[in-house]
Amino acid sequence: MDNTPFLSARFDKFIARLPAPYRYGRAPYLVFFVSIIIALLVLDMLITPYPNTVGVTFALALLLAFFFFLVYWGVPLAPIIHMGTAASAAMLCYVAWHAGGVFFPRLAWLMILPLTPFYVISRGAGYFWLCVVWLLQLGMAAANYWGWLPPFHHELHHATSTWVTISAVTGTLIIVPMIYDRLHEQAVQKGMRYQRELELKRQELEQILQMREHFIATISHELRTPMNAILGFNDLLMARVQDKPEALKVLNHTRQSADHLMTVINDILDYSQLQAGQLVVHSETFELRKITGYAFELFRPKVKSMAVDYKIELDEALPKWVHTDRHRLMQVLVNLLGNALKFTHQGEVVLRVQWENPGVLFSVTDTGIGIAPERRDQIFKRFSQADIGIHSRYGGNGLGLAISQKLAHLLGGDIGFESELGQGSRFWFRLPLQAAEAPQHTPDAQSPALQTGDQVWRFLIVDDHPINRLLVKKVLQNGWPQCEILEAAEGQQALQMLRDTPVDLVLMDMVMPVMDGIAATRCLRETFAATVKDLPVLGLTANVNPVDLEVFRQAGLSDLMLKPFEPAQLCAKVEQCLLTAKKSSQGS
Repeated sequence: MDNTPFLSARFDKFIARLPAPYRYGRAPYLVFFVSIIIALLVLDMLITPYPNTVGVTFALALLLAFFFFLVYWGVPLAPIIHMGTAASAAMLCYVAWHAGGVFFPRLAWLMILPLTPFYVISRGAGYFWLCVVWLLQLGMAAANYWGWLPPFHHELHHATSTWVTISAVTGTLIIVPMIYDRLHEQAVQKGMRYQRELELKRQELEQILQMREHFIATISHELRTPMNAILGFNDLLMARVQDKPEALKVLNHTRQSADHLMTVINDILDYSQLQAGQLVVHSETFELRKITGYAFELFRPKVKSMAVDYKIELDEALPKWVHTDRHRLMQVLVNLLGNALKFTHQGEVVLRVQWENPGVLFSVTDTGIGIAPERRDQIFKRFSQADIGIHSRYGGNGLGLAISQKLAHLLGGDIGFESELGQGSRFWFRLPLQAAEAPQHTPDAQSPALQTGDQVWRFLIVDDHPINRLLVKKVLQNGWPQCEILEAAEGQQALQMLRDTPVDLVLMDMVMPVMDGIAATRCLRETFAATVKDLPVLGLTANVNPVDLEVFRQAGLSDLMLKPFEPAQLCAKVEQCLLTAKKSSQGS
């Protein structure tokens, strides 16, 4: 039975009862050790057969007790240890000189004298007192050898033999703690090396995480930037072919495919942000049936080539308007519908939306391959699919369901599923939605009429991508046919143009070479004249990192839009900035 915890607890209680000066560092161990020595000295006085040693023993006990008070008064331990060791050595030698010299049994106490300096002060102190003890033992043996001490009847070789024995035992006794101390030091050094290795690993992992976040942010920006042009020009074309059904049909397919690609891009970015706790909900009021229908119709072209009955069932009691993050809602629906169609070769896939008053239950039921019971715990884990061979047969990145679960929780809801292997699955998620009032300005497929559409404005578009500048230019020209548009490829060029030519509004990209949009906006607000520095600046960026966006806003933006954007929403934002600036100038 290991009594170490019991003894340790007892010793801790002993330390707790000591006066404050004895509780810290090595003081409690010294107090414990010296207390034992004093107790043994008292016992020796009671049983000693040498009456002439009682007084010296009693004096040593008093001296050791006096050292307790020196510690209490704040005297450093090192001199107290040296004085105590010297006094003990002197007492033992005095008694031995009158009681048999090297043959005196209590001379064995000399063997433990180097231990206290060794542990409490330093190795050097221990080695010093070891040498002193050896010299004292040698001196006592020499006195016996030359017949200076009683008893004189011992043979001379007895003194030499006794001296060799006690000196060897003394050396052996000090070797044991020396070995232990050395092993302890090696263990400490090994532990410190291990700690340094762990710290290096931690720093390396942090660097890898930072590189990953930077990589994902860069990839996201580089992917979202061309997607901005694709979706933007697609919307412009759709507005021009409203009277051409076939062309409109093709453009709708293009838009749905682009939306699906944006979902894949957002999956990767969103999971990274979810892991870092940076993803936030952007709630808005929208038509529930319309958004649900968009998600459902996204897969219509794919279903036409499949032997699957693809249906949607919407509860008649569903509210028309709800308030939540429509993009996240659509993302979850797209993930669930995409999974159902991927694993269903025949039968049906049904999207049901039911009103629970309050709350809405979304469910996707399929007659696909189903999920084995032993794999169900893995379904919502990242990069995990129901079977190892699924990726090779069906594709997918294993992120859709993991992201859907986190998004459902982020929206305040829950998600789950029921499934039987070979019979299909039913995935569902419930959101605490309530009926909302219709917004004052409902979005429409076509650009709404602008209050300032007949006015002449001068806009400055700052973006390093010519295609994006062309897209924004076309959107602005559609909204304000008489407007004049200036273009700049980076921040310094834009600032120079603002010094030379007055404009009414700046559309500023964030990530650009030479000078980015953050620095350019900050410079505009801080260094330009009052007539220019209050110019409305609308930020346009494909960077969706919340920290970067907040820095961009703090630089002095009037408003901010993310790429890809809806042309109608861009026009509405621009007009709002123009009207706000106009009111502000009239008020001043």
